[in-house]
Amino acid sequence: MTRRLLLLSLCLGLAACDSSDTAPLPLNLYECDAGEAAVRHLITLLPDLNPGVAKSYSIVLGEINRDGMTPATDDFTKRFADLKLKFVNAQNLKDIEPDHTIADPDTRLAAFILQLRKLQPTSANTWDAEAGWSYKKEYARYKLQLEVKDGKTRVVKAEKTESS
Repeated sequence: MTRRLLLLSLCLGLAACDSSDTAPLPLNLYECDAGEAAVRHLITLLPDLNPGVAKSYSIVLGEINRDGMTPATDDFTKRFADLKLKFVNAQNLKDIEPDHTIADPDTRLAAFILQLRKLQPTSANTWDAEAGWSYKKEYARYKLQLEVKDGKTRVVKAEKTESS
């Protein structure tokens, strides 16, 4: 009996020491229903910059740094086909001089970069996410809370944390 109690308390202690706050999920796990819901919500928050000009969109996962960015897979991007937007794989984007605009290689026009920066489960049915967008020199970042309810993942709270 004492051994079982000791084992149970050790297991509960290990669960309490969950390091999920410091250890991010692998980027390939961002391409799930919660990641899709976060990116779809981000798209609804995009401003109408440069009206009348065709837009392209590119989804990246994790951090963007000097080493580059991690593009979402084409399979993940296909989840957004119903939006009828032109998506370009981030590995194909071009840096256009003189102001280093990140652009669609076909049109040479600036592309919206949609970044799913962080995705972290907080329980079996909730997630925290950080997402942002950039277009030329404009950008915004958001903290999102997502919830799975009736089998559908949706954003229940969005807070803008930074913008230009």
